[in-house]
Amino acid sequence: MNNEFKIDVIVTSPPYNIGKKYNEYYDRMKEDGYLKWLYEIAQKSYSVLKFNGSFFLNIGETSSNPLVPFNAVNKFLNAGYKLQNTIHWIKSISIEKEDIGNSNPLCAEGFSIGHYKPIRSNRFLTNIHEYVFHFTKTGNLPIDKLSIGVPYQDKTNIKRWKSVSQDRKDRGNVWFISYPTIQRERSHPAIFPEKLAKLCIKLHGNNTKDFIVYDPFMGIGSTALACIELGIDFIGTEIDLNYIEYANESIAKKRILASK
Repeated sequence: MNNEFKIDVIVTSPPYNIGKKYNEYYDRMKEDGYLKWLYEIAQKSYSVLKFNGSFFLNIGETSSNPLVPFNAVNKFLNAGYKLQNTIHWIKSISIEKEDIGNSNPLCAEGFSIGHYKPIRSNRFLTNIHEYVFHFTKTGNLPIDKLSIGVPYQDKTNIKRWKSVSQDRKDRGNVWFISYPTIQRERSHPAIFPEKLAKLCIKLHGNNTKDFIVYDPFMGIGSTALACIELGIDFIGTEIDLNYIEYANESIAKKRILASK
């Protein structure tokens, strides 16, 4: 690895400092220490990221301490990053009948969908979303919005807007990505969805030669699996040997499937 080696995209989800039970890591620092640690991550990542690179930081909070993600953003800003986009990862959503609209054919009665883990507090609402902060070095990096676009519900928009040439629109910054409820013991206490990583990478765009994605908190390999599906190279780091073994097994299986 020479001095010219740089990363195109960093996609990661570090521990949130909320007491999750990991094998090799104690997820309960003092808040000042945790934020200092994030600042060091921001500094080091800035030095290896290309000038036109993207850093996608997934981070959540507890209902009793909702400011942690915003304090984390400040640390990245202090390290030189610009906050270009704030994405809301929605893990569960309920839509009632009166909010659907007459033109939507999917469901006439409303519905609830997604992973839902209620909290017992009589003071706070159940938290069913997390943040994905998109940092760049300039704050005005062109992105490939239509690569993760969605079809228009009202197809008349395709003809009404001169800028529209296909049945595909900007997804926006609210992403509903569910993951299955697991009734048994998890392989990892905070699984990062493969689809979330894939959307981030595609949003950045990957038209350059030797495109590389890095996940400094690889866990059980979600970012790597997304890269294999997209046909791009990746590197990752992880301190837990059990997670590394699990990730390597999953990566090997994914590569076999991708080669068929």
